[in-house]
Amino acid sequence: MNKPRLLVLLNRLAVGGPATDLLSVLNGLSDRFTILLVAGEPMPDEEPADFLLEQYKGFETKKIYFLRRSVIPVNDIKAYYQIKQIIQDFKPDIVHTHGAKPGVLGRWAAHKLNVPVILHTFHGHVFHSYFNRFVSKQIVALERKLAKISSAVIAINQKLKDELIHIYKVAPASKVKLIRIGVETERFPDVNGERRNHFRAEFYLKESTIAIGIAGRLVPVKNHSFFIEVAESVLKQSNNQQLKFFIVGDGTEKAFLVRLLNEKKLAHTQSGVLYNPSAPFVFTSWRKDMDCVYAGLDLVLLTSLNEGTPVSVMEAMSSAKPVVSTNVGGVAELIENGTTGFICNSVEEMSKTVLQLVALPELCKQTGVAASSFAHTHLSKQTEITELSNFYSALLAAENG
Repeated sequence: MNKPRLLVLLNRLAVGGPATDLLSVLNGLSDRFTILLVAGEPMPDEEPADFLLEQYKGFETKKIYFLRRSVIPVNDIKAYYQIKQIIQDFKPDIVHTHGAKPGVLGRWAAHKLNVPVILHTFHGHVFHSYFNRFVSKQIVALERKLAKISSAVIAINQKLKDELIHIYKVAPASKVKLIRIGVETERFPDVNGERRNHFRAEFYLKESTIAIGIAGRLVPVKNHSFFIEVAESVLKQSNNQQLKFFIVGDGTEKAFLVRLLNEKKLAHTQSGVLYNPSAPFVFTSWRKDMDCVYAGLDLVLLTSLNEGTPVSVMEAMSSAKPVVSTNVGGVAELIENGTTGFICNSVEEMSKTVLQLVALPELCKQTGVAASSFAHTHLSKQTEITELSNFYSALLAAENG
């Protein structure tokens, strides 16, 4: 019996949570589906994630040059017709889109070509903190129209599901499926401390130095200025404690963050030949070895204004690191405040929490152990793969009568 044909559209194959999550899922689905992944090109400020294609196998990949994040009508029309041609050639039973642009172009093309099952996953949404109110309202209106031609939409956490149904009214409850994303939790434990030693040796960190990090794109919605405000406050109150703050990632906000640090007279450096071991702030740019990064850090912060379910938090928890985060997206479904991590609502509250963890190593360790236990019990990648596979099969069965 031929396997069902699954066409997956991703906005761009760039380093970050969505690409890492999706490629590992496709690897797990490849024994039950014939899969073609179609992805756009990364933006100039993003790191290509092609190296993940060496790690995850079992599916074909095709790039579309004109599928870009920016709204450029000429490029968008070209991308639409490319997607339409790919659908005609591949003849999928399922088209599943990820990201706002593929969600529009891919679902519309699939609808026009009568694809039996059309799905879109919301890894988060851009209904606030990205655009002005007028543009945000137009985006919501468009998503409502697209939901009508979709077999279903998928939310990756309960809060997002509730927002799609009740707040933004994108789709009725009958059309919104909750499938939580997972991570490969087995990748992150550093049993013998080798990865921790490797990372800390790279940055000349003493054993007594406490390394605090944030991982993600350097873009406004990630709110790195909040991270810098917290770090500044902690440095002022830390009683000469040896602290190092790592900004892991890259993006359009880097120049702004550098200016902010300069204005505050806070020394900063970057990894590589220009690295200055005495500077308290380090820009690492993109890293492919996030298991080593988390192993080397002592605390992980997240300061975003808007999130889906942040993979950085899930990976940090899997690495037995305490996370201190703003209360966004699905964070509260990952962190039990005070037990598996900490949720804060202001610079002052986050600074106080970080100082407490710095002063109490045992609390730091205890929180990390609880986080790891939660991750290994609840954040399994295999659970995500199984739930998605079963959902595909149920939709196909319903379509076939």
